[in-house]
Amino acid sequence: MVNSSKTPTGKTSKGKVSIYVEKGRIKARLPRQYFGGEQPRIALGMDANEANMARAQRLAERMTLDLQDGCFDETLAKYGIIADLKLKGVAVTSDDQLPPKPELSLMEVWGMYCDYRKHDLKESTFENVFMGCYVNFIESAIKATKSEDALKIRNWLFENRSLINVKKLIGHLSKAYQLAVRQKLISSNPYERLEDEITVKGAKGKKQNEVETESDDDVLDTTKAYAWNDAQVILDHIKNTPQISHWHPFTKFKFLTGCRTGEAIAFMWCDVLWNKEQILFRRTYDNQTKRFYPTKTAKGDQELIRIFPMPKNGELWNLLCSIPQGEPSDVVFKSKRGKIILDNVFCRAWKGNEANKNKGIITELINQGKLTKYLSPYNTRHSFITHQIFDLGRDEKIVSAWCGHGELVSQKHYQDIADRAMQINPELPANQQAQQQSEIEILKEQLRQQQELINKFMQNRES
Repeated sequence: MVNSSKTPTGKTSKGKVSIYVEKGRIKARLPRQYFGGEQPRIALGMDANEANMARAQRLAERMTLDLQDGCFDETLAKYGIIADLKLKGVAVTSDDQLPPKPELSLMEVWGMYCDYRKHDLKESTFENVFMGCYVNFIESAIKATKSEDALKIRNWLFENRSLINVKKLIGHLSKAYQLAVRQKLISSNPYERLEDEITVKGAKGKKQNEVETESDDDVLDTTKAYAWNDAQVILDHIKNTPQISHWHPFTKFKFLTGCRTGEAIAFMWCDVLWNKEQILFRRTYDNQTKRFYPTKTAKGDQELIRIFPMPKNGELWNLLCSIPQGEPSDVVFKSKRGKIILDNVFCRAWKGNEANKNKGIITELINQGKLTKYLSPYNTRHSFITHQIFDLGRDEKIVSAWCGHGELVSQKHYQDIADRAMQINPELPANQQAQQQSEIEILKEQLRQQQELINKFMQNRES
């Protein structure tokens, strides 16, 4: 394995400590210039695994700096490494034992945890959330509090960042420290159970930038949804305002299907099954990585194509008919310039941008007195789900099959529920559809009875 302390030729850079693996254990090579031309090799007391390799690399970098600062006489004692290098002044305890290893920093623990989790997370989640959002949260908290005290970090995050993300981050920090404890790199977990003390409240009454939109944990919270009349107000405003009217099909699609923003961006013409009166959700788009990914499901860890009904001549059918159809691999909804939609551009159109003197769709409607609260673009999903369940009386499991939200629908029973869901028109109230289905069943029974009479008549005539 070639590590960062080696040159492109594979040789150790002059004056730097490098690490290597021998018989499953991690060892370090010390630079010759400090030891009279000899190159000592010392055991670091760690098994060769991914977490320890990352820690050993950081340790090698520290040791290199100590050598350059001329304090290597104390280095081995500082890191609890036992080696016979005939160094002068190595500190020992009264029991002739080396002092304990220093505790890892918060960012070192987090870095080790991210290395550990990297391979079981989606690339977009790892880059955007773990190495992006969460790192920013941690670094901001350390800078603001000028400490790494767990309680101070937790309290600052609690006061200055979105509660749902803070609760998730504190939970991950607890797992990170627990991992370090198991690796015997630290002695205790200061974040244990701290996330249990964080209560996440609804969005009602919060400021615009405090509303959490990236979780399906609260899809049945009506305070995070627009009433269906409000949804129509939003759509009418977009449609009748020339500067933003190009956003109307995209926004209406989100309201009519309850899909996630990334799923709407990634929706292609090959996902429209006109002959079956269905559409499919089978991918999402991430603007950061500029890549398509499989959709996430209610369980969150399985890939699944979701089927959504599109009754002929219904609102969804007519909406898609109104858009010029492209190639099967073309996305259905495009930007004003005919390119793939960027969710941050749509967000700016939605909430406004003071720098560009853009009032924003929702901000303008609030100023006009037509809306009373701001909710993010993601909450079109909440609006669809609460409309289906609370306004139209739809079974939650049916809505979950359409949207893949947090309702626990197991893979085992998903297909049965999905088949049932495809028999339902999402544009009709549940009781009205039930009445229609009942009338159809009556007609079927009448036809059956008539057919029996015809069969008997024909049998009697033949006899």
